[in-house]
Amino acid sequence: MTDEFPKIRNLEAFPYSEGGHSLVMLRDPSHMAERILVVTREVYSVLPLFNGRNSLLDIQAELTRKQGEIVFRERIADLLHQLDKAHFLDNENFREHRKAVIERYHLRKTRPAFHANVSYPEEDTALLEQINDMYVGEDGAGLPGPVTDRRIRALVAPHIDLRMGGQVYTHAYRALAESDPPDLFVIIGTCHSGLPCLFSLSGKDFETPLGISRLDQEFYEALRREFASSQYDKDLAHRSEHTIEFQLLFLQHLYRTTEVKILPVLASFSYEEFASPERKKLFWDFIETLKATEQLSGKRVCYIASVDLAHMGPRYGDSFQPDRSFIDDTSKKDLEMLEYVTSNDPQGFFEYLSRERDRRRICGFPAIYTILNLIGETEGRLLRHSHCTMDDTGSFVTYASLAFYDRDRGTSKDPKI
Repeated sequence: MTDEFPKIRNLEAFPYSEGGHSLVMLRDPSHMAERILVVTREVYSVLPLFNGRNSLLDIQAELTRKQGEIVFRERIADLLHQLDKAHFLDNENFREHRKAVIERYHLRKTRPAFHANVSYPEEDTALLEQINDMYVGEDGAGLPGPVTDRRIRALVAPHIDLRMGGQVYTHAYRALAESDPPDLFVIIGTCHSGLPCLFSLSGKDFETPLGISRLDQEFYEALRREFASSQYDKDLAHRSEHTIEFQLLFLQHLYRTTEVKILPVLASFSYEEFASPERKKLFWDFIETLKATEQLSGKRVCYIASVDLAHMGPRYGDSFQPDRSFIDDTSKKDLEMLEYVTSNDPQGFFEYLSRERDRRRICGFPAIYTILNLIGETEGRLLRHSHCTMDDTGSFVTYASLAFYDRDRGTSKDPKI
């Protein structure tokens, strides 16, 4: 392929309006290209022509035919220039850019705070204040009460943008603040960019404006020795994924004076993939190896599933604009589904999504299904369920906080925060 046959990369497109104009926002789901381009609907309709098979002359002829007037090549060249500057074209310029990004990431000892100054403040004092406000906000959990020696075995927390759903996170983390702290947090986040394998582990410490969360190197190396898989080479997926980063903000806020160890895990698979014996075996091999590693370590592990739930509306491919009754119906289905989760019934959860063929686009399936097969018998509780509207089309996302307790009950201690 040469620039004479331009090819656009796989991009995400979202409806956007400004000043009464209907526009489209383009971004790179892999975050290799960090710019966002806003284009008209007319320009967006042209992009499928940039498929690597059409020459510039072919594109010019097709646009001239569609528009009923001559489209000069300079107009096409200008659009291609803008796309190229944004690294949205699959060409040598992008490949050189991608190589440089990957090299810089692999040379770093820590995974930097990719979403600081975008989804949350990059200054620590402002970030602490923002998280404090989330606890006491209208939908927040309130400040934590006395600590008991009850033990949290696992949490489910949202990964929605903190500016939209930050208060709902606090219900999971208040439960954690009021429980006996574990030795290790295994954070299993949804990987939005997809993975060639089911899971990806990172061998890096994670950095945020509140400090550095240290990898449990001993646990990580033990797991690697027992579970030989090429997925350990896919650390790059962690570079821009927000699902682990957002949980660390709340952990670091909670344990400001105590260093806690982490194991960052990304998961990406659908229930349909379990039709493949190879994929199914890979999943169960990972589960059994992680269980064995936990047992041999002697450490008390808390699993955190970083998930959102339903994604509905034109932004996500639906042809209709959701109304209030549709949102209520979706929430009702969420709650039905979450009954299997709080009941520690991974098979019931799996079958529920299979029956409805995941029509609600549940983003958290891989992380939730994973922890349900790891934590054993617990007391699951739904702490909060909510939703937020994403744009002026009425598209919305649902999310929830849940806690899973060991069966024993404890007594009060001094408050942690």
